[in-house]
Amino acid sequence: MILTLTANPSLDRTIELSGPVLRGQVQRAVWAGQQPGGKGVNVSRAVAAADRDTLAVLPGDLDDPVLTGLDTIGLAHRSVPTGTPLRSNITVTEPDGTTTKINEPGSPLSSQTQNALLDLMAEQATDASWVVLAGSLPPGVDDDFYARAIERIRELPAPPLIVVDTSGAPLAAALTASPDLIKPNAEELAELLHAAGLLRAAGLRDVVEPRDAAEPLGTAELHAIADRLESSPQLTARAASTLLNVHGPRPRSILATLGAGGAVLAQPETAWHAQHPPMEVVSTVGAGDSTLAGYLLGLIGGREPDAALARAVAYGAAAARLRGTGVPSPVAARTDAVTVTPLETSAAAPAGTPAVLSATSADHSLHRHEGTAPEAEEAR
Repeated sequence: MILTLTANPSLDRTIELSGPVLRGQVQRAVWAGQQPGGKGVNVSRAVAAADRDTLAVLPGDLDDPVLTGLDTIGLAHRSVPTGTPLRSNITVTEPDGTTTKINEPGSPLSSQTQNALLDLMAEQATDASWVVLAGSLPPGVDDDFYARAIERIRELPAPPLIVVDTSGAPLAAALTASPDLIKPNAEELAELLHAAGLLRAAGLRDVVEPRDAAEPLGTAELHAIADRLESSPQLTARAASTLLNVHGPRPRSILATLGAGGAVLAQPETAWHAQHPPMEVVSTVGAGDSTLAGYLLGLIGGREPDAALARAVAYGAAAARLRGTGVPSPVAARTDAVTVTPLETSAAAPAGTPAVLSATSADHSLHRHEGTAPEAEEAR
């Protein structure tokens, strides 16, 4: 069973236009729809569509539109009451696949609600093979929330494997608890390397970095580094390997999504790149969530990591062909269309290089950045 924890779920509303967005003008939609969403919820929806067991854990009252939406589609879920409505996110899609998202921050979660959510997660995780900790954190929730969740899971007698899919400071803080897998996009990987002072070691910066990496990357430099990663799977593999081989807390594997460039799966001593042929994109919203679901479905189905990576990219590509926050069926995810190539991971952090990721340093060195890559919606 795959359990997902979504701390900041949403009702995802999608509006499809017949032409480009025209600022300051009235436009009519050619299609509109809504689905219960949030990154973890989307992963659970994709897993359920493959007839695999999943459970979505989230905050929210039973009569909230997000939870009634889950009831309507028959997705198994457990929730913690909050007494406040869950947020709505709005996505506007254009004919060429350009996606514009407007995400509400969400309602604050009290410390009591946070603890109850972690208790519920730990209680339900006893039967899970994987736990997915995904999405942004609502107001009032400290950046170390996912790190605390990992600690709770690891206290179980037979703890499941853990994947974290978030961004910014919450992702950096989660790395202090050494999750089994993280799924950053190119910008998020660049931010993590910067926070750890490893951009130069990864071949992404020529100058020596300050050891504390206290200042966040500027927008222009962040985009430039992300562009380099998206255009070079080998460079992405080197960057991921650098992070995987630091001393101290670190992830055990990295699934880095590269938008139209496919994805790179990196483990400490090996890496692969998977690529889908060019296709017409309808909406990229939720494509990264389907990518993660496809990878986990591959693993629990007994596939080797490289074959699971092919399934991941097939799922992401299939999701990008759907309207709204659509999740693909296994039939729609054509793994036979995906090419998987082994990559070298000769680069690693210099011997003795510590990871300078901590809950404190992460709060100062990372920021929640809104990107323009296809997975720019990732930390919803």
